[in-house]
Amino acid sequence: MKFGLQPSAAGSPLLDLVLGSSAVSSAIPFKAAIAGLEVDLTSAAQLACSNASASITAQTQGLQFDWQAVQISSDVVWEFKLSAKNTGSDLITLSRLDSAALALQGSRWRVESFASAWGDEFRPKTASTQHDSFFGVRSGRSSHGESPIVYFIREDDGYTVIVSPAWSGNWHVDVLAGGWVSAGISTWNLNLSLAPNETLHAPSVIVAAAESKEVAQRNLQSAIRENWLPRTAATDAIPVEWNHWWPYEDVEVTQDVIIENAKLAENLAIDSIVVDAGWFGESKLDTNWTDLRGDWSSVNLARFPDGLTKLGDSIIEMGMAPGIWIELEAVGAKSELRRTMPEAMARDDSGLRPDPSYRITTVSLDPSDPGFLGYVCLGSQAGWEHTYNSVKSVLSQMKARWLKMDFNIDPGFGCTRTDHGHNAGDGLLRHYEGLYKLLDQIRLEFPDLVLEACSSGGLRVDLGLAKHVHCFFMSDPDYTEHHLQVLWGAAHMLPPLAILHWPWSWWRGDYEPSKLDWNNLDVETFDVMMRAAMFHRLGVSYPLPKLPKRILDRLSHHLEVFRNHIAPVLKTANLISLTDSPLRGNGGERNSAWQLTSNLNSTHEVHLVMSLKLESDAKPAMFKPVQLDDSQQYAVVDLETQNSVTALGKELNAESLSKLAGNKSSWIVEIRPTRAGL
Repeated sequence: MKFGLQPSAAGSPLLDLVLGSSAVSSAIPFKAAIAGLEVDLTSAAQLACSNASASITAQTQGLQFDWQAVQISSDVVWEFKLSAKNTGSDLITLSRLDSAALALQGSRWRVESFASAWGDEFRPKTASTQHDSFFGVRSGRSSHGESPIVYFIREDDGYTVIVSPAWSGNWHVDVLAGGWVSAGISTWNLNLSLAPNETLHAPSVIVAAAESKEVAQRNLQSAIRENWLPRTAATDAIPVEWNHWWPYEDVEVTQDVIIENAKLAENLAIDSIVVDAGWFGESKLDTNWTDLRGDWSSVNLARFPDGLTKLGDSIIEMGMAPGIWIELEAVGAKSELRRTMPEAMARDDSGLRPDPSYRITTVSLDPSDPGFLGYVCLGSQAGWEHTYNSVKSVLSQMKARWLKMDFNIDPGFGCTRTDHGHNAGDGLLRHYEGLYKLLDQIRLEFPDLVLEACSSGGLRVDLGLAKHVHCFFMSDPDYTEHHLQVLWGAAHMLPPLAILHWPWSWWRGDYEPSKLDWNNLDVETFDVMMRAAMFHRLGVSYPLPKLPKRILDRLSHHLEVFRNHIAPVLKTANLISLTDSPLRGNGGERNSAWQLTSNLNSTHEVHLVMSLKLESDAKPAMFKPVQLDDSQQYAVVDLETQNSVTALGKELNAESLSKLAGNKSSWIVEIRPTRAGL
């Protein structure tokens, strides 16, 4: 089947996105507006095009626009890029700068997307191109409100186009009735001022297309894994982390707690010991971590009397890598940083009210100072240098090999100060540009570091940040049905190499869905919990000394399975859901099935298939592994019992695989073509 880009006609500025024998989109592929008035590009745009790439230059109204579509894999996945340069002598203010515009052709298209909030990430939504639909966020965090990924599936043939703004701040995807789509940085209160000769680069938009939703999703995962994510030998080793947070939080954590858990972890297949919030700030046992964020140079010696260096050395001596949490952008209302560096604080004194489309979750603000936004503006030189030096110092002190970067702030419109080197209308843009630059520099100086992005769990998950971090933490809650719903959604955007989540943690708090009687937990239920989180990067948050022996023994078993069978596959694998998604509240599919496929059609081909019954009496799902050759012989091994069988691809289905695994509530089998050996 033919895929690619082509002009709609000789000399036309319209770009066709071609699948098969006809275009599925034909449009000038970007949009811009000056002071609220859309720029007419029809006569100005000059298109140059090949099957794999395209570019447009347009000069009009004192601006030069340069647009590119760059293919980022051998499949049909492109990055749409746009810049604008002020070629005139006067200041110009842009109010729209969309890097992608499509005019979907043919019949009606189904529109699939995800709403997103704390504990409610990746909630499926559907719409149609019969009607106008508007997607986006105004919270200042890319997935607080909605997730930045929209699927368009043509109803008469299944052709699929994916649109994903690669941006960590406010974004939009507008869909007008009839299939007119535009996407990019949010137009909400957007005022990007360009001085004469100044060039501004808009956030990119990723566009993928294929003959079906399933193929488009696999292609996107492959492109992001192979040609987008930063990767090193250290990150491709897929280390497993232990993190202290849920069983201890910042209330019970101490140096002794970390060491006690590490001594047990060294006998498990755990590679990193990550100290979460609670290590910094004033040396008292009753401090609140949110109030003191930003005071990264102060170690709480009441909790960690020997400091970070000694703690890191102790972890290394036990054969594991130390790691640390830091909310590098954040500033607590009671922090010393806020008092001593007012020039670096992000502020919005415009009086603009937050957009009501999301629930504000920023903590530790100051009611007496409503302009204080609770973060360091990385668009300011002082803020950037302070933050960079703080992160570098903490990592160096601890000899950290894992950095959990959090962000519990809703910046909204962003910083409106004009003494930071940015204008009042582009503070959020410059902040995120500064963040990306900072993360790239940290990765350069600490090449063995695993850089994890977290944001109140999963409220800043996007393909813009994915180019600067190694993986994303998917959500704070991790009870199993929630985890599987989140995973089902995340796989629409990310490969498993970029996904990190924990199996159901031991929570000390009172969050009702995560309550569990650990002392009476049966092994079969624990097996479901563990396996559910093993088809991507893995970490655990358990009080290891408190785990019943039967649970600790099973944890050891599952971690060994992950290390020996799953981790080696993740760096080349796609994640495929073989069933519909489970849904929070006992909804959706209750027998969830998944597949990892790696190195298809090579001597290293391997498939891992997992089945999970969320209730022991759940109705068995009827599924079949995909991407198998019906006439090929495959060797199949149950990773629990090591029972094995050889069968043709057409003979492998839910019933036969479940029988091999003893019809348990959960199982994982490994499938290899006999030509590849076991």
